[in-house]
Amino acid sequence: MLVWVGLLAVSPIDAARAAVCDGCVVAAIHLHKAAMVQEFAALRMFLGEQFKTVRQSIAQVEKDSLRAKADIGFIRPTRSCETATGAAAAGPARDRAEAYHRAFNHLRRPELTGSAASAAMFQHQVERYCNAEDVGSHGCTQASLRPDAQFQTETLLSGSGLGASVEPTQPNTFLPEILSFNDDRITDARYFIDNAVDPFPIDDLPKALRETPQGRAFWLHRKAFEGRLSAARYSMNHALAWRVPAAALKGWLLDVWQASKAPEHLAELTAALPENLSYLELLKTDVDRRYASPAWYAGIAGNPGDAVLRELAYMKALDLNLSYLQLRQGERIEHLLARLTLSDADRERETLQRERAAAINQVKVQAAGE
Repeated sequence: MLVWVGLLAVSPIDAARAAVCDGCVVAAIHLHKAAMVQEFAALRMFLGEQFKTVRQSIAQVEKDSLRAKADIGFIRPTRSCETATGAAAAGPARDRAEAYHRAFNHLRRPELTGSAASAAMFQHQVERYCNAEDVGSHGCTQASLRPDAQFQTETLLSGSGLGASVEPTQPNTFLPEILSFNDDRITDARYFIDNAVDPFPIDDLPKALRETPQGRAFWLHRKAFEGRLSAARYSMNHALAWRVPAAALKGWLLDVWQASKAPEHLAELTAALPENLSYLELLKTDVDRRYASPAWYAGIAGNPGDAVLRELAYMKALDLNLSYLQLRQGERIEHLLARLTLSDADRERETLQRERAAAINQVKVQAAGE
């Protein structure tokens, strides 16, 4: 029996076969679909894991970047340990220098008369300060390594002592300035100050005259005179005080000196250095370890911006301290200028005193004539 479908005749057997084939195709399609679904699921899982890994990597990179920025931000500037070392000693050293200054202002030379001061000055010169030209005369038997130190300004400002073997035509044979004084240089500087301010003190009156009206007036005038001299003594004592050792930083200084001192002077300067540094030496070293140190320039060039800003802040702190010292220096200069003005006033006072005496004498003459 034939079944006609459209123009084609399909037998029942063929129809059955077709039905069976359709079922196979459908089953194959469903099987392929299931396989594709599984593959897409596996792919989705794989891609999800990859995206998760990528996101984690991105997050880690961001964390590392932030951490690196934070680390860079807290990098200390070059040679910052030296900065901390100097800063820790600066305050106590300045206090000690100020205490030395006060002490020097109240130390009196033991010679209270002109003749005693003259004898002591001669003895010091013969024993400690003879120069080559004086050998064989005035009691000098050999030239000193600190010739005429008790009279020379450099004794106070640069330190006494010229060097082991100096030759005026060869400047490098002279010892550079010394800013941390040992005991001998402190003694030399004190002699210089005494001789510069009041080399021959005015003798006191005999005891029998001290309680008379004239003796009391002389006593007060002498005190006033010494008070005026104290202006110059105060400034000179200040220059000495901040050259007196006040900070235990010798190792710190010697490390800086390796780069900042001339090789031909380093050994002799090191030998002349006391165990402790003066406050002035500390300040100079804080400048030299930057300005005179090639390693500092190289370090700053390699530092990140934040570290350079920190170093600038440290330098500004040093500058602030120097500004304060300049303020105090200005006070001393102003006081010395005021004393000079008073010297002019003294001359005018003497003129007024003479005019007053002349007027009194004139009145006495007129009264006597009447």
